[in-house]
Amino acid sequence: MSDRTSFADSPPGRGLVVALDGPGSSGKSSVGAAAALELGYRFVDTGLLYRALTWLALQRGVADSDTAALVALVTEVALAPDAQGRLAHVAVAGRDVTREVHGPEVDAAVSAFSRVPEVRAALLGRQRTIAADGRIIVAGRDIGTVVLPGADLKLYLDASIEERARRRAEERGVDPEGPDGQAIRDELRRRDGIDATRAVAPLRAADDARVLRTDGNRFEESVRLVVRAVRDAEASAKRPPAPGGTPVPGPPPPAAPVPGPPPAAHERLDGHLTPLISGVALIARLVASAVTRVRIEGDIDSIPRTGPVIIAANHASNADPVVVGAWLTPRLGRRIHWLGKRELFDWPVIGWLARNGGVHPVDRSTADLDAFRLARRILDEGHVLFVFPEGTRSPDGRLQLAKDGVAMLALRTGAPIVPIAVADSDLVWPRGRKLPRIGGRITVRIGRPFHLAEGGDGTRTRAAKAAATARLMGRIAALLPARQRGVYAAEAEAPVEG
Repeated sequence: MSDRTSFADSPPGRGLVVALDGPGSSGKSSVGAAAALELGYRFVDTGLLYRALTWLALQRGVADSDTAALVALVTEVALAPDAQGRLAHVAVAGRDVTREVHGPEVDAAVSAFSRVPEVRAALLGRQRTIAADGRIIVAGRDIGTVVLPGADLKLYLDASIEERARRRAEERGVDPEGPDGQAIRDELRRRDGIDATRAVAPLRAADDARVLRTDGNRFEESVRLVVRAVRDAEASAKRPPAPGGTPVPGPPPPAAPVPGPPPAAHERLDGHLTPLISGVALIARLVASAVTRVRIEGDIDSIPRTGPVIIAANHASNADPVVVGAWLTPRLGRRIHWLGKRELFDWPVIGWLARNGGVHPVDRSTADLDAFRLARRILDEGHVLFVFPEGTRSPDGRLQLAKDGVAMLALRTGAPIVPIAVADSDLVWPRGRKLPRIGGRITVRIGRPFHLAEGGDGTRTRAAKAAATARLMGRIAALLPARQRGVYAAEAEAPVEG
């Protein structure tokens, strides 16, 4: 395929080749993936190839100055599709190393390796081969100018450095106006300067690219901009869209596809109970009752039956989601949406039950942003979201410091929060024990629903989010026995307002 290959004369059913470029934190990867899913297109972020090569070079001890050895590694790296047609998995010798290529060591080294001209030249053919069958969105920093200069449609997703820095700061849970936020702005300026002035494939919008400014946009608005641009281009080129938005698979990659669940951020959401969910809840109640005594305290009926709701609980044991889901589900009469680690879905039976029971897979290697967007979508669509604000099980049953994500969700959506305490589950099923102990009692205490903010975005400062998190955790701590209140013991003793 030559540098100026045009796709315009290819068969009408092939779909478009869309080049999507933009600077760091412009949203091109997440927006491009969401737009591709809606359009029925494949999607690839070419940065994943550079990350894969960087990871492999670090594993083999190959320096960025050893160009011959680096180029030889290119043939060992393959991208594999997930269930939605995104080339989002990285395979090396048939092994899925997707999680590893998103690690901090790769973060620190990828810029140095991606600047090597020989590496970029070696990966050029791979990227063009991926795009050859069409109906694909290819994201990167030089797609429209170097990789696919003959693309059917060239888009350049851009935003001011202040907007991009704010987005990245919020993804990391830091104050955009504080020292950490300033450090993010400085790093983005530095990276922009490197990308724009490098000798090989500098970052810039192609002369014939359509620039899409996203300052002030919500994520969904930016996705709509890309979808609309592609639809308009399809109409102009007389290319029919994919029927029903069904992804059209492209040619298989060199390695066998690595199985994985659909991207959590774009799954179909539903608020209704199904016979499967009700049946699983019944079985869970019977099993739990045979192992331990479960006592429910508080007013379940105070939990709203319509509209968005955040249910937040402490996490001291593997028994927590079982007993909460088993007893709350039939009383609420609504589907509870949970976020679960992706590895859960690799189990044949458990994975199927989870996928059909309201659990959404989250890839923890890139989970922070994707999980937040999915959680926001669940609430925006008026459903029930269950979360453990601590993020993981407590090692000793006592409350740990919680992450600010739940408070951010409540502040942004105005959804009411229902605090729940699961008391003494750590005594029945301690961390590190494969099976629960027989006997004992687990008490589930349900607190009164409350609001951190009455709708709107709320305040964005780190101090305000930390205060909101402390308020939330204080509500949970007040429902727990004193031995489990941990770092929020003082908040449990504070007066509860509202």
